[in-house]
Amino acid sequence: MKRLSACLIALLLSHAGGVRSAARQSSSGFPQTVRVRLWYLHPPRELQVRAEPGQAQLRKCATCKSPAFSAITIRAAQSSVWVDGERPATTDLRITGAYHINAGGDPPLRADFPIDIRAKDGRLLVTALMPMEEYIAVVLAGETGNFKSDEALKAMAVAARTYAVHFGSRHALDGFDFCDTTHCQDLRVAGIDPHLRKIAHSTAGEILWYDGEPAAAYYAANCAGTSEDGRFILGNDEARAPYLQEHSDQYCVRNGGSQWSSEVSKRDLQRALAADGIVIPGALRALTVLHRTPSGRVEFLRVTGSASVTVSALNFRAAIGHNIGWDRLKSNLYEVSDAGSLVKFNGRGLGHGVGLCQIGAEVMGEEGHSYREILAYYYPGTKVGVSAQGTPWQQLANEDVELLTTQPQRDRALLPVVTRYVHESEESTGLVYRAAPRLKIYPTVAAFRNSTGEPGWVAASTRGRTIQLQPSDVLRQAGTLESTIHHELLHMLIESYARPQTPVWFREGLVLYLAGTNAVPSSAHLGFEDVAALEKALRAPAGEEQLRAAYAEAYSRVGQLAREHGKAALLDWLQNGLPEAAATLRAPPGR
Repeated sequence: MKRLSACLIALLLSHAGGVRSAARQSSSGFPQTVRVRLWYLHPPRELQVRAEPGQAQLRKCATCKSPAFSAITIRAAQSSVWVDGERPATTDLRITGAYHINAGGDPPLRADFPIDIRAKDGRLLVTALMPMEEYIAVVLAGETGNFKSDEALKAMAVAARTYAVHFGSRHALDGFDFCDTTHCQDLRVAGIDPHLRKIAHSTAGEILWYDGEPAAAYYAANCAGTSEDGRFILGNDEARAPYLQEHSDQYCVRNGGSQWSSEVSKRDLQRALAADGIVIPGALRALTVLHRTPSGRVEFLRVTGSASVTVSALNFRAAIGHNIGWDRLKSNLYEVSDAGSLVKFNGRGLGHGVGLCQIGAEVMGEEGHSYREILAYYYPGTKVGVSAQGTPWQQLANEDVELLTTQPQRDRALLPVVTRYVHESEESTGLVYRAAPRLKIYPTVAAFRNSTGEPGWVAASTRGRTIQLQPSDVLRQAGTLESTIHHELLHMLIESYARPQTPVWFREGLVLYLAGTNAVPSSAHLGFEDVAALEKALRAPAGEEQLRAAYAEAYSRVGQLAREHGKAALLDWLQNGLPEAAATLRAPPGR
């Protein structure tokens, strides 16, 4: 087997993030409905659901009827879901209509969006299918606290929507788009009210744009008077987000200080670091600040045991947050002091300090600034709009595909090429595209990176029905333009038919098999003990070499299945589930 070329490696690695979403798309390519995992950190074992009179239905399988109900108890038993203890148990439920749902001692949630319920390891996994603007209203309930200014709320609505669109589906490989924690955006379903819904709908669809792409609209609770430069989150490529520059914030400090203090025992600190993979040799003896960013925030620390280890402040704070509590280190703007068995922190601010400062935005709103002025202050150079701002996109289309480009003369010839691959993909699989594919060809590699967040060596990124491509002349020069288009179109088609929980290795390997890939990376044989190890390598690879080996094994496994059972069987399994023998197949020797 030939070693994979660098350009084709880029093509394969473009799927490492798994950003395909089944969410319904708007005419702009952005989702109208998002899938949100509720109780993400603490999945319940039992739910009590009470229906609004005559307004809620329960469906126990895809082809089952959906009878109305009044009140039910749902329990998890390993991977089965029990409704009022009746037999037989089921694996998937859907509740629609208007209902109240209660998990343990939590306040009941009143909702009218569909929820899907399944079980895993004796816990219930609850996924809500929320309209985008309902999701934004729920984010406002979780993120804005006691905001009094409607203009500040509107600014937050636009920032939250932009954040969701820019960062896409963070949990797509797990079968949903966003969780209900600050890992995505903090949600408070019980806190939603008509006023927050009105705010969300008053800015419906509005996005912050930069160079024609949704901005990386970070925001933080309190910047302590100085915002942080976005490069300390995004990396050192300042061109990625020049609208996230360090600047003083006169509004943030109008209402007084934001001082805080805390302490952590050295033993607990060492355990917290170790739990996040940061091992300090010997017993932790000292902690010192090694370097600060220009805003005064800690960038690196030196942690000393029997030897010293340099730790980034972002990883240091995350380890404390994950394993001790986010209240212990509220920001990276702090001083460190040694108190024997304890480490003391004295700091200011709350959060990373990048982008919009929520305290400052509220003050600006109370002082009479409009939400557009607030957004312009915190994201200078961006533009607010429902459609793309800053790049003159032009549309080329036929009845099968849509192509967006800034250089129509250069890219017009691609329209028949894409159409041909659409037809070939449908003919070779017997599947039909559920929506016309859209290709968006960026004018520069930098613009592609700004929009997708992908590194420059990734050729393309696909979300929903939109394929985002590096400049066509760059890919053409590398000799990968048509293979990239073909590969992405197949991925779009396969993902739209994949049964939930279909293994990643099968989906990725099937696309490579259907594309007729003849040069899959063999490189060094890293080996995977079992399917679980292969899945882990594809979802969260330790490095490029491991990912290349994982793709090679996925392709090899699917190729063996195709030889034994035929392509038709593979496509049937994609939609109806893999038989156990196929799911646990060992890779053939001599890869």
